[in-house]
Amino acid sequence: MVIREAGILFRGFTLAQASYHKTSELDIDKDLRSSLMTALVNFAEGVFSVDSVEYFEMKKFVISFIKDQITPSDSEDPESLITYAILDKEKKVEKLIKKMVVPSLKKIVNQFKLKYDGKNLSEISQFRDFKQELDNIFGTDTKTIEQKLKGTFF
Repeated sequence: MVIREAGILFRGFTLAQASYHKTSELDIDKDLRSSLMTALVNFAEGVFSVDSVEYFEMKKFVISFIKDQITPSDSEDPESLITYAILDKEKKVEKLIKKMVVPSLKKIVNQFKLKYDGKNLSEISQFRDFKQELDNIFGTDTKTIEQKLKGTFF
């Protein structure tokens, strides 16, 4: 399994993100991507009347999601917080997502909420340091086989 990217979305914006490997040759606007992912998750949940969408499977990649709630300082009500990971598509992807990716995403969202629940979430620069949390949680799952072997033998 190779995690290519992970992040946290709120109100259609990326609060924290770690990009480990390119998923496209195009340079796509980060806010546009975030809004699209948020809309896809909300649309799928609304149309299919499910509590949560776990992942979207594409030709080369899989995007896994965890949707939770957080209360920002400018609202009395909790709002949606989406944590995601983009990974290479593999055989038995559903098992991989349930056993490895979802627990990691839950750990990320729990740590984020511990640190930022009840705070002003509109000042995105405050989340830069949270990238380190993403790096720590995913660890070597962000490395390709070649990178893992290189680290072992050299």
